[in-house]
Amino acid sequence: MSDFIVNGGKKLQGIYPISGAKNAAPKLLIAALLTDQKCTFSNIARFSDTFKSIGAMSALGGSVRFLDDHTVEIECKDIFSSEIPHEATAARQATLFIGATLARTGKVKTYPPKGDKIGKRPLNRHYDGLRAMGAIVTFAGEHIEIVMPKRPKGCTYRFEKNTHSGTENLILAAVFNDSKVTLENAAAEPEVDNLIQCLNQMGARIKRTAPRTIEIEGVEPLLRGVEFRSVSDRLETATALTLSALHGGEVIVENAERELVTEYEKFLNDIGIELEWDKDQVSIKSINEPLKPTKIVTAVHPGFMTDWQPLASLLLLVKAEGKSTIHEMIFEKRWRYLSELEKMGAKYETFEIKGESASDFNFNDSEYVAGEHHGAYLHGPTNLKAAEVTSADVRAGIDMLLAATVADGESLIHDPAGHIDRGYENIVGKLANLGADISRA
Repeated sequence: MSDFIVNGGKKLQGIYPISGAKNAAPKLLIAALLTDQKCTFSNIARFSDTFKSIGAMSALGGSVRFLDDHTVEIECKDIFSSEIPHEATAARQATLFIGATLARTGKVKTYPPKGDKIGKRPLNRHYDGLRAMGAIVTFAGEHIEIVMPKRPKGCTYRFEKNTHSGTENLILAAVFNDSKVTLENAAAEPEVDNLIQCLNQMGARIKRTAPRTIEIEGVEPLLRGVEFRSVSDRLETATALTLSALHGGEVIVENAERELVTEYEKFLNDIGIELEWDKDQVSIKSINEPLKPTKIVTAVHPGFMTDWQPLASLLLLVKAEGKSTIHEMIFEKRWRYLSELEKMGAKYETFEIKGESASDFNFNDSEYVAGEHHGAYLHGPTNLKAAEVTSADVRAGIDMLLAATVADGESLIHDPAGHIDRGYENIVGKLANLGADISRA
């Protein structure tokens, strides 16, 4: 549990360093289960999800240590357990322990994952893919038990809808298959490719034969050790750029990768913000205020990320003149942050997107309810005022922190599940170094 106190209204400027990706770095650590040799991973952010992965690795029998602040060495020579600790499931990436542990031990006992309250995100697509490879999945009260052949059988499995972690889970499970596993309609996110690149350097044979088709040619257990670097966090890059825009464009962002934020840069250009890049450093070249309203439709990669949506919405609410429109197509419960920002003065309405059906959304068809509001109108500009607000997920929480830095007065941000620390390394220190008046309550 974390509470943050922010005295807003202070102009921020300086350098904001981007950490390793939340959706990549902790997952790379899990890949070490596929070898009994040492692995060294760099650019690993020290946030709570990383430590949950480390704790689970240790519980399974792995040896883990930091070589420096952001470099982790792992050796999984003697794996003596196949049970994923219950506390590890508080992080969404814990689902990847299923595939990796099955590949290493042939069995796993786990618990339903937790994570952000932005949608149900059930694991049916994971389990169906594992069954296609010969796994037997048993639901035993509060936990799940899965067994898998030593060499999973080759197959072609098509995901009903895009799933980032489901794609990664099946890749890990399939590395030692007895012939070839083909995943169709697989996720195309850069963090997935980061994992594939890592596994291939370890001796796996994985390739994309089409943008959404992945072939895994089975190899003999086990893989070899590796030295590998995580990609930077495209979500944090968008966060830092949004923060800079809110404060007049005087924040310089370092350790960013341009190819990871192409769609967010397009959005910024569309509303009147131009960026300037110098290798892995990016700053705002110009801001044409008031910003222009726009329409955003979230989509799977390479479209506009659902996790960018709250950041973009905040910028539009504060700086754009007129009505913007958001269509949320990925998660069915993503508007909670708007009701909290309303306490700070934001004006919005949600609405039903006409002409759409369950098949148009990326969440499971069973979660679709006709008439539910998956669209929102945002009205700007807004002079935010300080308020007491509560975070329900990682991106909602960071949205409220950013909003509080430009709001007049003292804001209190409650984060009862510690979501912000799950996705942002040393966020208090990073903001304080830019001149923010922020502390933990």
